[in-house]
Amino acid sequence: MNRTLIGAACAALLLSACSTAPRFDPYQPALADSFTNRAEGMRSDAPAAQFWHGFDDADLDNLVARALQSNADIRIAAANLREARALAGFSDAQLFPQVGVAVGAARVRGRNNNGQAETNDVYSAGFDVSYELDLFGRVRDDRRATAAGVRAGEAGLRATQLTIAAEVARNYFELRGLQEQLRVARAALDTQRAALKLVEARQSAGRGTAFDTERARALVAGTEATVPALEAALIRTRYRLAVLSGQTPTALDLTLAEQKPLPGMRGLELKSIGSPEALLTRRPDVAAAFAQAEAAAARVGVARSALLPRITLGGTLGVNAGKVGDLGNSAAFAYNLGAQILWSILDFGRVKAQIAAAGARNEAAIVGYERTVLTALEETEGALAAYSRSQQQADALMRAAVAAQKAADIARARFEVGVSDFFAVLDAERELLSARDRLAQAQTAAATSVVAVYKALGGPVVAKDQTAAR
Repeated sequence: MNRTLIGAACAALLLSACSTAPRFDPYQPALADSFTNRAEGMRSDAPAAQFWHGFDDADLDNLVARALQSNADIRIAAANLREARALAGFSDAQLFPQVGVAVGAARVRGRNNNGQAETNDVYSAGFDVSYELDLFGRVRDDRRATAAGVRAGEAGLRATQLTIAAEVARNYFELRGLQEQLRVARAALDTQRAALKLVEARQSAGRGTAFDTERARALVAGTEATVPALEAALIRTRYRLAVLSGQTPTALDLTLAEQKPLPGMRGLELKSIGSPEALLTRRPDVAAAFAQAEAAAARVGVARSALLPRITLGGTLGVNAGKVGDLGNSAAFAYNLGAQILWSILDFGRVKAQIAAAGARNEAAIVGYERTVLTALEETEGALAAYSRSQQQADALMRAAVAAQKAADIARARFEVGVSDFFAVLDAERELLSARDRLAQAQTAAATSVVAVYKALGGPVVAKDQTAAR
């Protein structure tokens, strides 16, 4: 009899590797060896880690470092990862027996062997053991699902870190760009006000006209109107940087008050961008979607296992006695061993409905992975295209600004010697302000386009061991 039980238990353990979960076949698009919008000189090496250091800007480095430590979204992602690890630990524990200690005391009234009513005290102490035989892979599928959840949580944390680092860099460059636009507007305003005084003096001396004076005054008022809008945008961007780095909105008012230029073009050069194939293995959002699809497939197996019986082995080993002092006697020793089979045979479609729901979630996760892959390729190609075009635009607007400055200088000189009227000066000043403003915006766009490329490439933000420690 004992041999039969041992043989049955061994067979059950061998069958425990079975699983009813569907196989996950990930979407694999046809990929080229290199990106279509790769500029000349770009290599297929892996992109640089911690891209913001390439800009050689201490303020930016400090902001990103603080954001990676204190940003609320990153802390939420880290908490979600700890939850996933805890759930995985719980699933792992289901592979082992559950052992408990039971101590009890009771007063029992009943009839004895002679049919007479009597009241007795009963004391007991012992160990309770239960273990589910995972015949159809329910426990192991659940364990695979939670393990995939951990991988998804780790990838999700890396994705959040990358997003926050890119957002800090983008907003920082926008801040410096707005400061440059504000500097240009104020410098132009000083020049225009000086010209207005000159025209007013010429009119008072009888050498100018009211028409020239009013046009000069209109130009000054129009430029003055741009300053409040730029100041408001600058304040909002500064507040955004403070919140991204886990601080109150006004915490950076003094730190970022000083006007500083955008980083030089050396920091904007992209040399190593990797390949499309490497991109899909590097991007954390793709890794997260892959793990989520694996988890969804395993959850289908968990749902399907509800159609099959669950067998639990259990038993108690302890002592029972009518007196506390008798618990140590050999006669008080008692045990029971047994097995329990639970199998729902009539649930009116509950289990099938759960299986259908799990199947639908699995299908959604598979399609979600496909969407994430395509989005990653789209974002990278689009970011590379925007990068090269933004550099070209900034170069062209630099030439335009230089030409506008020369034209303004010539117009002023011609007006001062009486060769041309003041209309030419006003027109040249207006064009110069517009050219400088467009140049500042283009330089900002060039800087933020680099950030967009690095974000799309999915380069590492922190070391893997640091992510694992969160």
